[in-house]
Amino acid sequence: MELQKLVIAGLLAVGLGTSAVAQYGSAPNNYYPNGYMGTTFTGTVTEVKDGQITLVYTKNDKTETFMGHLEADCNAPTANGKGMVASDLLVGTVITAFFNRETRKVNGQKLKENAIIAVSFEMWRGQKISDDKKKIYMCTNEHQLQFKAWN
Repeated sequence: MELQKLVIAGLLAVGLGTSAVAQYGSAPNNYYPNGYMGTTFTGTVTEVKDGQITLVYTKNDKTETFMGHLEADCNAPTANGKGMVASDLLVGTVITAFFNRETRKVNGQKLKENAIIAVSFEMWRGQKISDDKKKIYMCTNEHQLQFKAWN
C-alpha cells in the first residue's frame, strides 16, 4: 500500500512537472520538409525585430521564451498579396511555431538558432481560432514535402 502511494505521488509529480512546459509540443501529422523533426512551440508574439520573432508562454508563475526567424516568407495570406514576413505578425497574436534548431558559425563561434519552417495561428486579433479552421502555413523554400506522422 505504501509503495502504491509512492508510485502515485511520483506519477503526479511527473504529470504536474510536464504540464508547466506544455508550450513545447509535437507537430500534427502533415506534409513537412525532409529534415523537420516535429518540434513546435506555442506562445504569444511579444516582439518582432530584425526578422527575429519572440514568443512567450506563461502558465502560473513560469514563463518560457522562444526566439526564432522565418526560414522563408510564409504562404499565409497578407494584405499586399505577397508572402507573410516576420513583421506581418502582430504583437499579441498567439501562434504555434514549427521549427528546427540550427547551428552555424559566426566569427568562429557556434551560434544556435531556431529556424521556423511553418506557423499556425491559435488566436488572431483576440479571437481564438477553432481547430477545424486552423491551417499550417509553410515558411520554407523547400517544395518537396513528405508526409510525416508523429502520433
